[in-house]
Amino acid sequence: MTEVKSELRYIIRRATEADIDQVIEVNLRSLPENYWYGFYQYVLSEWGDLFLVAEIGGKIVGYMMNRVEETHDRVLMGLENELEPAHKRSGPLDVFKRVFSGSARVGHVISIAVLQEYRRRGIGSALMSEALKIFEEKYDVDSVYLEVRVSNQPAINMYERFGFVKARIIRGYYRDGEDAYVMVKRLKPIPEE
Repeated sequence: MTEVKSELRYIIRRATEADIDQVIEVNLRSLPENYWYGFYQYVLSEWGDLFLVAEIGGKIVGYMMNRVEETHDRVLMGLENELEPAHKRSGPLDVFKRVFSGSARVGHVISIAVLQEYRRRGIGSALMSEALKIFEEKYDVDSVYLEVRVSNQPAINMYERFGFVKARIIRGYYRDGEDAYVMVKRLKPIPEE
């Protein structure tokens, strides 16, 4: 897929089932949120071209799992932002719009992680760039969204560099009770209402 150079040479490529054990190791060492083996297999079988790994010399040092979903949620579509002041949002027709505005295909970043010793070398950005390209070119999604801990400023900064905006807060989203921001990047022009 994509080859990127830094002090260490790494490649970004599609994951295979043989990579899952190493991906799980990256997840366990990098994030407090963990998944069971079968979940990795499921994502790989359904959206394999959106399950990416970063590899250095045969070792998986980062990964990104993504999927495509159908939604009616205008926030996830990138059409509304619940964090904007109320006076900037639409008027009384909001409820009608939310219920009857149709649906869209959106990309969901399930998980992205890079081992601590390989961070700040562009690997996370390379994974995100490749995934966004696939979402746009192959799946033609309207937007891409993700959840991120409100305290994870380095990740928030990276997502903002890619054009993601904070659009919602989910209270107590994480197992330890921390809130999450839902961040959304709109890929298509906003349609006329």
